Amino acid sequence: MTAAQSCPAAIALPRAGRLHPFSLIRQAGVSAACLQRLERYRRKRERQGAAVLLLSWPDGTWCVLALHAGHLRAVLLSDEQKADAYRQASELTNVNRLPLLAIRFDSHA
Repeated sequence: MTAAQSCPAAIALPRAGRLHPFSLIRQAGVSAACLQRLERYRRKRERQGAAVLLLSWPDGTWCVLALHAGHLRAVLLSDEQKADAYRQASELTNVNRLPLLAIRFDSHA
């Protein structure tokens, strides 16, 4: 039996991700140098037409998420997308890398 099977919270946690405005990144407790790098990333992605948000989970895991939605006015992250983002963010932070993720939505999909 895996940890996820023995603990229902291990399954629910990745799906509990919440989107926040990028400006809340300052509350994540990152260094000034890291904050500058994240701001450069945000500006670059916004020039490419992406919305840049902060996605966080109750256990303190977070990532900066660039949403490339084209001309769509709203997007919805599925539980599977949140769980995938959680896994990737956890893996990146475990190896001391910034959790910078991107999702592209197609309006014709």
